[in-house]
Amino acid sequence: MEVFLRIDINLISMFMLGLVFLIAYRRLDLKNILNRVYLGTILVVMTLLFVEALTCIINGRPEPFWIPVSYGLHMILFSIAPVLSGGWYLLIRNFVSTNHQLSQKLKIIVIVPIILNIILTALTPIFDFYFKIDSNNIYARGDRFFVSVIFTYGYFILGLFYIIHQKKNIIMQEFLLLITFSIFPIIGGIVQWLNYGALLMWSSAAFALIFVYIYLQERLIHLDLLTGTWTRKSFDYYVTKKLKQKHVDPFGGIFFDVDNLKIINDKYGHAEGDEAIKEVIDRVRGLINADEIIARIGGDEFVIISNTNDNERLKNLISDIELSFSVFNENKVKPYKLSCSFGYGIYTDEFKSIDQFLRFIDFRMYQDKKSHE
Repeated sequence: MEVFLRIDINLISMFMLGLVFLIAYRRLDLKNILNRVYLGTILVVMTLLFVEALTCIINGRPEPFWIPVSYGLHMILFSIAPVLSGGWYLLIRNFVSTNHQLSQKLKIIVIVPIILNIILTALTPIFDFYFKIDSNNIYARGDRFFVSVIFTYGYFILGLFYIIHQKKNIIMQEFLLLITFSIFPIIGGIVQWLNYGALLMWSSAAFALIFVYIYLQERLIHLDLLTGTWTRKSFDYYVTKKLKQKHVDPFGGIFFDVDNLKIINDKYGHAEGDEAIKEVIDRVRGLINADEIIARIGGDEFVIISNTNDNERLKNLISDIELSFSVFNENKVKPYKLSCSFGYGIYTDEFKSIDQFLRFIDFRMYQDKKSHE
């Protein structure tokens, strides 16, 4: 019973994280890097919660074969912890500065302490650096335990300072999200460090992940139920974040809608109209790059955002889409033909707002539509 009371917070945290993972996996856009990292972090934290609980269960068990098992489990905990916090720090740097790739120098600076920590963890069974397990299979902290604490929490603290330093480049909801995830493990870890035996580090990280999901629900990548594209709300958030950066690189946009959708709806029914929209988007999605996004702005109106500043890339993409429609129409898959009207352009600082840019490419789209009549 005493052991259960120690690990009950781990068990509850694992259960809650498991539910969040299942919900998030179904509702978040898995093509988005932040969403994938978030889900991966949940799995890692659940694993660490399980391993930590298991170490408590076997601690003090008299059978000799539990000693190497205990060493192995604790080595997993000490090895993975800085990997998780270091990865979080790199993610913050990449997340805040979306227009810049992380430098190799920064990656090396972050990775070297992680490798050093793994080496020290591997040597711990010999030299008792981080922990030791006596002949009675009882765990105790080693003389160099504080080194592992520095490796683990150093990244969280660095990330926290970086978030605060870059506050002006982060929209408020995102700022609160990042601050929350950084502070919770720090507080839990400090309490666990000062109160030997308390299991609060990974459970606090679990609660931070649950709290973060509330923000993910509010602001990250939601998908349109019919087409699987981003919603207007997600698109607005993405663009707001993009334009919040200190240096905004030019990017391309394509505005398009489905031609003759009303005729399809009237002649074949709205269900078939929905099928036509889905077919269009499936073909478009198959042609855009991984770093290009597509959002549903209205009923049959969509926007593609590309990181290119080359009009030729946009024109070629439109040509590829139109070719895909031609193949569909020639094969007479449906009793109607698919076609779209397109407007495109490059967003630069000449535009005063994203709305002005959207109106510009929307106007070009209607010019294209008139040419089809």
